[in-house]
Amino acid sequence: MLRAAAIVAFVAAVAATGVVAAPVPPPSEKELLAKLWGQTEGQGEFELAGKQLTVRSTIGRPNRDFAWGQRPSAPRTKHVVRGDFEVTVCVLDASAPNKDAKNDTGAAETNAGLYVQGEASIFRYSLGQSYQRFPGAANQNLQRMLRIEASYPRGGAGGSSGVPENGKSTYIRLTRKDKEILMSHSADGNKWSTPSNPFKNIDMGFPNEVTVGVFFSHSTHQFAHATFDGFMIVKAK
Repeated sequence: MLRAAAIVAFVAAVAATGVVAAPVPPPSEKELLAKLWGQTEGQGEFELAGKQLTVRSTIGRPNRDFAWGQRPSAPRTKHVVRGDFEVTVCVLDASAPNKDAKNDTGAAETNAGLYVQGEASIFRYSLGQSYQRFPGAANQNLQRMLRIEASYPRGGAGGSSGVPENGKSTYIRLTRKDKEILMSHSADGNKWSTPSNPFKNIDMGFPNEVTVGVFFSHSTHQFAHATFDGFMIVKAK
């Protein structure tokens, strides 16, 4: 009897209003991508599979441009964050460069990882893979490293912070505390290297508000891709 009364009351309410709420459609892939990974830009394609993101270069030529005040050719995602933060991602897979591919730097290389960008400064931390070119031939051995690149108002610097294990995913993390950008890496997402700052004595001039995200770049005339997972931004501890 109570159930019948409830049904009658519901029908009466619908009849009184004349309106039945339409079901909310699920988010589109573009909306979901923006929610999980941020806005996208650069010359490339972005494809979601669950929460994993694959970034593909589509221009068939070097896409390393990544400077402030310019439209980047390297495909990337972007989030605006303020104050201290910690951003983490797992590089599940990234194309190695074609060993004999034409390139514009003297080395065939690809880079997939994280970046932090301010008004006049950029810090990039990535899985770098390269064939160094020597006179007459390309190096036969693929070099894999955790590459560091920095540009700031009075200069720039670069280097590496270790060698990732072959055949395994690479987890990388950037942490901002005050004016410092600290980096660390992990082979399993649980045990992390000690956070370090190779540019500790350099004022990189990052403002309070910066842009962060993932990127994929290469120096070669080829098509390539990288797949990322586990992207997360939290307040720095």
